[in-house]
Amino acid sequence: MVDSKTSEAELLKAFFASPVAQKGTQPLKNGVEIVIQVSEHPTMILTKKKGVVTITEGNSKSPDMTFWIGKKGVRELSQVKTEDVGEMGVAIIKLMLSRDADIQLKSKVHIGSLQLLTHGYLAVLPLGGSTVMKFLASKGFSNLGKIKEAISQLRG
Repeated sequence: MVDSKTSEAELLKAFFASPVAQKGTQPLKNGVEIVIQVSEHPTMILTKKKGVVTITEGNSKSPDMTFWIGKKGVRELSQVKTEDVGEMGVAIIKLMLSRDADIQLKSKVHIGSLQLLTHGYLAVLPLGGSTVMKFLASKGFSNLGKIKEAISQLRG
């Protein structure tokens, strides 16, 4: 159970320090930066250095992506207990599909398709295996074309 006094920043740091999150972010290129914004908290940056992703407070001049997540979404994510990358991937996708603003994970991609590939983002999806693919298919994303179309809609 998550302590109600634990900040969302601390919860995100603990989540990304977990073995399952480290495994799921392994394909990302060293040097990537992703902005994570939780309501009423300072901006956080996910970075990968020397093969390890970490969360710090601060600003990024050139992030690959930006994510916004509600406080309840952070708490829900932190309560998912699994060592399976696919199950964690499904939990994240469910946050993205939520209609509840306090839970929903919204994202915006700031880089092009080639950079998505060369920075390792497209190599993350297969780590979720059949668990993620079955879930995506159940939501209408039955082939790579539909997944690519959904990603293109996240560009801004």
